[in-house]
Amino acid sequence: MQTKFILFFLLICASISFAQTNPYPHLSIRDLQFQPQDSLLAGTQSSPYLGDTVQVTGVVMVSTLVEPTFDRRPLMWAGSRWQTYLRDTSFSDEWGGLNVIQNDTTGPNQNSLMDLLDSTMIVTITGVVAEFGVQTQLNVLTEYPVQFLGNEPNRGEPIEITINQLNIGTPPADTILSGEKYEGMYVIIRNVITSDRNTSNGTFAINDGNGNQIFIHDQSGYFTRRAHQLRTFDPPVDGTTIQYIRGVVGHFNNPNRYVLRPMYPDDLLIGQSPPAISSIRRDIGIVTPNQPVTISARIFDLDQGGSVTGAKVKYRVNGGERVEVNMTENVSDTTWSATIPGVPVDSAVVDYYIWAQDNDGMISTNPIDTTRNFFYLVLNRDITIQDVQYSPFGTGFSGYNGFYVTVSGVVTADTTDLRGDGGSIGKRVYIQNGQGPWSGIWIFGLEADALLRGQDVTVNGRVIENFNHTRIDSITTLVVNPSGNPLPLPELVSTSDIGGKSKGTISAEQWEGVLIEFEDVTVTDDNADGNSGPGGGGNSNFGEILVADISTNNVRVELQEGNHEYHNLWTAGLDTLPGNVRILEGDSFDNLRGVLFFSFGNYKLVPRKSDDFVGYTTDVEYINNSVVDSYNLNQNYPNPFNPVTSIQYSIPEAGFVQIKIYNILGQEVASLVNLEQSSGSYKVIFDATKLSSGVYLYQINVNNYQQTKKMMLMK
Repeated sequence: MQTKFILFFLLICASISFAQTNPYPHLSIRDLQFQPQDSLLAGTQSSPYLGDTVQVTGVVMVSTLVEPTFDRRPLMWAGSRWQTYLRDTSFSDEWGGLNVIQNDTTGPNQNSLMDLLDSTMIVTITGVVAEFGVQTQLNVLTEYPVQFLGNEPNRGEPIEITINQLNIGTPPADTILSGEKYEGMYVIIRNVITSDRNTSNGTFAINDGNGNQIFIHDQSGYFTRRAHQLRTFDPPVDGTTIQYIRGVVGHFNNPNRYVLRPMYPDDLLIGQSPPAISSIRRDIGIVTPNQPVTISARIFDLDQGGSVTGAKVKYRVNGGERVEVNMTENVSDTTWSATIPGVPVDSAVVDYYIWAQDNDGMISTNPIDTTRNFFYLVLNRDITIQDVQYSPFGTGFSGYNGFYVTVSGVVTADTTDLRGDGGSIGKRVYIQNGQGPWSGIWIFGLEADALLRGQDVTVNGRVIENFNHTRIDSITTLVVNPSGNPLPLPELVSTSDIGGKSKGTISAEQWEGVLIEFEDVTVTDDNADGNSGPGGGGNSNFGEILVADISTNNVRVELQEGNHEYHNLWTAGLDTLPGNVRILEGDSFDNLRGVLFFSFGNYKLVPRKSDDFVGYTTDVEYINNSVVDSYNLNQNYPNPFNPVTSIQYSIPEAGFVQIKIYNILGQEVASLVNLEQSSGSYKVIFDATKLSSGVYLYQINVNNYQQTKKMMLMK
């Protein structure tokens, strides 16, 4: 109570100065969010105040931190950022919710008082209206601290809605005509059935009786199994009846769909559920012919007074007929087990799932999708990297997951190649056994860090899935062999095999950890996660670009982790470092090479060093090499233009050339040239398709020469 009083006092003090100095207009949340029906029909769903700096007042729906003095863990996870949701003070049933986020929480920015917010507070917050993907949010201006106006007795009743007001179908697709007005709002959905349980991150889906679905996003620490969890949470078993679930409505893109974000533990009330099946184990890791294998699992009924009445292991060999084996219960710990007889066939694939039924006749299986089964290999030889990586049922999991194995391979990437991104992704080492699918794997640990590209090694360690990427860690032995195999050549792969594929899709998964290359690719987006230029201020840039080959399918390329000069300006100033090359939309490569990685829901190519970028070409055209005796920046042609124009320039001596485009406020909107050039005359094409009409400035910087000119975009 004393802590709450102190925070109350701090907010009141800050509010007094805030009210006297803030120059920005005040909007209601409803006015900020509202879009008329004809705009929605035309596909316009962003705020009409996009880009404006405004003040908004609302009721806080969820605390920013668990407890600002003693437990500063975020409640709604947004990395190092602070996030909450506001509800319009009128408690409107439509257009009354808003996502609010503070992107920079370091140093003096902590004086914003955002970290002190608690649910039911009435506050005024100043920020810039932005879109994160397709969701409207307010990016907090930290120089204007939160203004505290009082408290509501509660957060207000949630708005009663049904799934089909947000999404249609399975997989879900958004319906903005009826759903957009609920974006960011506190809602409740009743009497639904769960599916798509994910025990890795804690997400699940809810379904109505008409084939419509919405995913439950694990942003809250109370509803996740990821690192930001605030309690132990098991997502409901598929087929569970949900009496109600409350939360705020989020909006995802690629594909566009609404999601629900429960906030506090009491936002979910479970009804009747089928048996829960978890902790599935087999007793033997490396299986040889004629060796029986015992499968065990924890199976229990969550319903009060309920019981499991039967369980089976259903298996098959090499895709043949399914065979059932009854499981027996160890009543002391709810563990059930059954033994699959030995298989006499060498190189056999045995896949299986577990079936269980409770006293209400409700049935569950693990996995839920019985085409994506657990499996093991029966081998009468030493195992290889290919055996460990092989995952034929679309899960991405190894048949040796959790077991120790010994494999050999040649190092294709060492820690001088893949140094990590300086954040959540660390340095990595990969080894590869020859050529072809399934032949590469990540090995992890201090023992592996000293390895060098080209060394032939034998390693024993434990196979695990690290955030959906197979690796060998807990290394027990690592031997550098006296003589090695030649370094494998990159495997030529189409971007259509990789781009947009979900985890475990065989066309992509078979190349995880393998040295591959794309041929004749064009950069289709120089920032896969936001606008061109540095991250921060509402823009996300994680150093990833999109490229496509002749198939036109986009694939991510991760630039931050390798040891080379290529970048997409994920941090301001990278383009001023001598020798650095900024990759821009429209650039192309004869070949792009690297190791295929999987992280944050995407397969991505990770180039190692500069020689993985072959035949780099920009949109800059070399006009002639006649003698140039002065610097010159010509007027763009045509001018005015819509939407493409050309800019010619000349330099009398070699230098690092930069040509950038700015809006009338002096904000950079595009970078056209960012590379070393020899003396001569050049022409570069500027495509302003993504920009609005108006006056823009273009500027050249090379050696000690700078010149700026105006141009007019008229659409």
